[in-house]
Amino acid sequence: MSVAVMAHRKREKFVPGLVASLDRPAKGVWDQKNDRWDTGRRAMLAYESGATHHLVIQDDAVVCRNLVAGVERALTRVPAPHGTPTPLCLYAGRVKRFRSVVRRHVGSRRPSWLAMPSIYWGVGVVMPVQLISELIRWGDQHPEVANYDYRMGQWLRQQGVEVWYPWPSLVDHRHSPSLVEGRSSAASRHAHSFIGANASALSHRWNRGVVRIPHWKDDT
Repeated sequence: MSVAVMAHRKREKFVPGLVASLDRPAKGVWDQKNDRWDTGRRAMLAYESGATHHLVIQDDAVVCRNLVAGVERALTRVPAPHGTPTPLCLYAGRVKRFRSVVRRHVGSRRPSWLAMPSIYWGVGVVMPVQLISELIRWGDQHPEVANYDYRMGQWLRQQGVEVWYPWPSLVDHRHSPSLVEGRSSAASRHAHSFIGANASALSHRWNRGVVRIPHWKDDT
């Protein structure tokens, strides 16, 4: 798995610490014109030759220890239906509506995974390299969707490609406001459940099953 950091100059101070906390070298891909899709697409296309999966992580992420090695191990538990590898979204947020969705579908169970039909958050996305070219080609043709994560999610839904979310999340947001005007406050921009910055992804159990959550819209 290769790694790229999607970065904005307004958060430049966060990037060195993030890169240092990763257990794999990461390529920095910087915003050039205050355009989320442009930066995100270049970060997604920055995968290394020979990689089967590519992680794009955003500049305000907080990560657990051994993130990349842990995700590579986790991928051995993820299906590839009809030969199409499954993307991962390493973060599931705590916005109000999602909290109710989790209570309804997860309850008291302790699964290793949530499976959903889209990407709803972009703080940490692992994309199979074989999907990237077609994903970017489609995304370039749909500028009406400003958010790079939602644009990717729409394509995946159209293709019927399920997205798996580690549970608890392996990354979280820093306590900082969104760069997108009108987004929720810093207090709500955190994972519903985060494994913790001092926990190791290598110690997580990936065999406790999966809970499937149908499509929902984050309109809070």
